[in-house]
Amino acid sequence: MIVSAWHDGHGTYGLRIVGAGRGLWFRPEWRWVTIHLPDGEQPACVPVSEGFWQASPELRSPRIRAFFERNGLLPWERNRPPHFELEPVGGGVFRLRWIERLEAQPTFCFDR
Repeated sequence: MIVSAWHDGHGTYGLRIVGAGRGLWFRPEWRWVTIHLPDGEQPACVPVSEGFWQASPELRSPRIRAFFERNGLLPWERNRPPHFELEPVGGGVFRLRWIERLEAQPTFCFDR
């Protein structure tokens, strides 16, 4: 599934689930998921908030922010966050992959 980098403008960073991935690949009973990051650092254990199932489909974690920082993704151009593939491995475990590692990746258009 496609995810985009996300931040709230106040220091919190994470990954925003784009499209229908939330309902397809996540289970409401999960309180945490594990995300293996593409740069080989230890996996991030990320809480799944109540808001995730409502209007805020983001997985938020300081470990994700650290990943963005280590890879020179901060700050990104306004309305042009980097995008990634979040691959479900099973049982609440995911692998984050670069779609294409470019500076200032463009926002994807899903209206085609």
